[in-house]
Amino acid sequence: MSPRQLAHGLLASGATLALALSTVGCGAADEGDALGTARQNIQGGYADENDSAVVGIFDNQIGGMCSGSLIAPNVVLTARHCVSNTLNETPEGGVWCPQTTAGSLHDPSQFFVTTKSAFSYNNDDYHMVREVIGLPIDTKLFCGNDQAILILSDNVSPDQAVPYVPRVDEPLVVGEEYSAVGYGQTSDSAQSSAGERRRRDKLFISCVADGCPDQAVKPTEWVGDTGICSGDSGGPGIDLANRVIGVTSRGASGCDSPVYGYVLGWSQWIKDVTNYAAGLGQYPPPPWANGWPTDPQYSQPIGDACTQPSDCASNRCLDDGQGSYCTRACNAASPCPDGWACDEANLGVCVQQHVAEEAPKNKKGSAASDDGGCSMGDDPTKPIPWKSGALLVGLAALASRRRRAARPTSR
Repeated sequence: MSPRQLAHGLLASGATLALALSTVGCGAADEGDALGTARQNIQGGYADENDSAVVGIFDNQIGGMCSGSLIAPNVVLTARHCVSNTLNETPEGGVWCPQTTAGSLHDPSQFFVTTKSAFSYNNDDYHMVREVIGLPIDTKLFCGNDQAILILSDNVSPDQAVPYVPRVDEPLVVGEEYSAVGYGQTSDSAQSSAGERRRRDKLFISCVADGCPDQAVKPTEWVGDTGICSGDSGGPGIDLANRVIGVTSRGASGCDSPVYGYVLGWSQWIKDVTNYAAGLGQYPPPPWANGWPTDPQYSQPIGDACTQPSDCASNRCLDDGQGSYCTRACNAASPCPDGWACDEANLGVCVQQHVAEEAPKNKKGSAASDDGGCSMGDDPTKPIPWKSGALLVGLAALASRRRRAARPTSR
């Protein structure tokens, strides 16, 4: 069955959002422009077979469809409104920051997560959910707090999807380029198009955190470019280094000025939950969850022979007088592996520590000296809101069968 047949019969959410807009998405507009309904998906985007770490989420409790990001083998970062009802909306069904709140978290058994490029009826295409975790805050106000994490019942294998690294250590800047990925609709009338993963590149950040209008955007959010809509909620904004920088939350009519949850704004919570999930999944926590820089330059492989920078993934080829080899950037937070030293003061890269020649032995056969190499420690690298209000009858039936046949024993 094709993805379009699967999604046939989706009901438009009709959700709306109160968001102050200007020509750059960060100023004020008249009231008529402030309230609207997002209708189209990633406009100008393309079918995305490659970003398997962008996952589709089906919530059987309400028949809703969302997107998310796999950031560890059993950790999916998504939007809070994708895992709970949205309360105290405007009469038109939109988000109004002073009053709109999030309801209680839905039961983990109601969620089904796929890394496939489209939703299907195949049981084997879905991962079940062990826990649903919200932000550690007292308030339930929607704006600024629209992030949540799903902990899966099993670990996603690397051959199925390699987790993204969330950018939890570097702030965003206005004008920075990013891409958007999600499973939402392609137009207001093509409801059956929802359920397929699509991506749009060459988008640009309009404003970040305190630089955005506080009546519509909070310090833990940022405003993007365009092109996100129903079903894309929870999906990522991805920077040029392929790191997750935001979680799709809401936007203005016409799929304009999307508001994202700021990954950096909740970085410690993301790291804490990921460390907790690693214990449940019985795998080493990803280095970024314990302070390792998220910039890829600190995680490139080293040691291969090279003659020029282009021979190396890091674009760094070092000739130390005894040989030429690929190296990478390093600092106190990202030390070099055993047998290497970080020349932070001069080159800022890992330098191989060559083993000293064996010292002459004395008459008793003992070494005259005991010089050796230098070790620098182990290397951990060796909407409106835009949630589909669709009722997928066939997928709901699948969910019911799946729960009966494969309900995790941990619940």
